[in-house]
Amino acid sequence: MIAGLMTDRAGTIAALALARATGAALDHAHAEWILRELDILRAFGWFLTTPLQARALADCVLLVGETVPDFPPHPPTLAPERKRNVLRLTGAELDVRLGVLRAVLAGRTIPANAALQAIAERLRNAQFGVVIFSAGELDALALEMLAGMIEDLNAKTRFFALPIPAPGNAVGVVHALAAQSGYPVRIGFARGEAEHDPWRFDAARMAASGETDLVLWIGERLPEWAEKVRLMALVPEGAALAPMPEVVLFAGKPGSDHDAVLYDPELGTLAFRRGAGRYPSAAEILQSITKAVQAW
Repeated sequence: MIAGLMTDRAGTIAALALARATGAALDHAHAEWILRELDILRAFGWFLTTPLQARALADCVLLVGETVPDFPPHPPTLAPERKRNVLRLTGAELDVRLGVLRAVLAGRTIPANAALQAIAERLRNAQFGVVIFSAGELDALALEMLAGMIEDLNAKTRFFALPIPAPGNAVGVVHALAAQSGYPVRIGFARGEAEHDPWRFDAARMAASGETDLVLWIGERLPEWAEKVRLMALVPEGAALAPMPEVVLFAGKPGSDHDAVLYDPELGTLAFRRGAGRYPSAAEILQSITKAVQAW
């Protein structure tokens, strides 16, 4: 198993090549977060925007959940005549409250408190609305309610989703894996060809069940299940390692210690970041391991 995968585009492609050469599986540290978003995209679709477009045009912003960034309350730069409303929806049972909010927006007669009624009114009157949220915090039902609510709003106005990307360059890793294999995270090569299965290739599940006897972890922090398997770690120098892996290889931080292509959350796309060249990249180390395996 090659897990963690908190690396840049080149490191991801090198990890994929090593997995193909050894029949290993691949999983990202934040795969649950990633797949939750992808499941909604597959089943319902998203109306998506970028952070720059949201800041420039949004006159109504709904922040859902606790882990949302501060959004500037000043008027949009491209539409100064508009007043920006920044609303918050937090607390327990967000899936239920989003369902009630969606019902109110649809005009159904349903009990709803004054706060939800006020939010619904602001959403209805938006000219360019944006919902910001983290799929790492919301469950599948809450995300489904959000996707449906945004679709409903687009029947009469313009409304978009702006998901907060998962850490560890997760979006960049998904792009690289999909471009090379046709699949996102949780890919296995045990039968020679790439297979995608969110349950079978869950690194935590495989470690707990004993289905993997060796893990190469790429990332700064080791997983909670590290003590359950034999572990090799590819980490930045100075990383806290507990328990201590059998093998530790030091690699530079992408975009800091070496040049890298990473997902830029502000731009909403991949971007080149120049590094100082102080340490070898994960890609270089993984390529060396792959060559050694193939020559063995």
